[in-house]
Amino acid sequence: MKRWLVAIAALMIGGAVSAVLLVVSNPDRDTTEVYAAGRDISTGSLLKSDAIALERVHVMGTDALLFTRGDEAKLANLHATHELSSGQLIQRSDVAAASSSADRRLVFVPVKDAPPAIAGSKVDLLTISGAPDHLFVAPFALGIEVRASVAGGLIIVVSSKDASAFVYAASAMQLVAVIAEPGSANGAEVPVSSPDQAVAVAAEP
Repeated sequence: MKRWLVAIAALMIGGAVSAVLLVVSNPDRDTTEVYAAGRDISTGSLLKSDAIALERVHVMGTDALLFTRGDEAKLANLHATHELSSGQLIQRSDVAAASSSADRRLVFVPVKDAPPAIAGSKVDLLTISGAPDHLFVAPFALGIEVRASVAGGLIIVVSSKDASAFVYAASAMQLVAVIAEPGSANGAEVPVSSPDQAVAVAAEP
């Protein structure tokens, strides 16, 4: 009787191990279907069904930055904010609402030692003013789209209504760029005008 029990237990353990091995060796594990450019897509083009294709990829971490199966209708109402190459995975920073393309102006802003930025990134622009012993840092504009990172600064996308303000800032104000990673929340920078205030702001959770 004991031999039968041992044999049954061994079979059950063997079956469990086999199931685990099947899961581990499954090539579709940790993969998902996401949308990629089905062909080269020019800046401003709508992402209609003939321009996109589903690709099965391994996703490390989260797929929240990508468009997955079921997002085709959403993509059809968006346009590319920059050129996309065939096969390139489409991230949320690569597209914008089609209605927002009607009034877009490119402005160069000189920024020293700007962090790396790619087309579609968002930048928070802060100003530095005051005397060396009493500097004042304050937000100028938050969540501005970057078209390109070039020598000496950034090319940003703004509306014609805002263009003159950015041209003035680029010419008369000292700007510092804070680049937001794709998918980041809106900027929440606050003015800082003293060492104590800087320490207090940095210490906040």
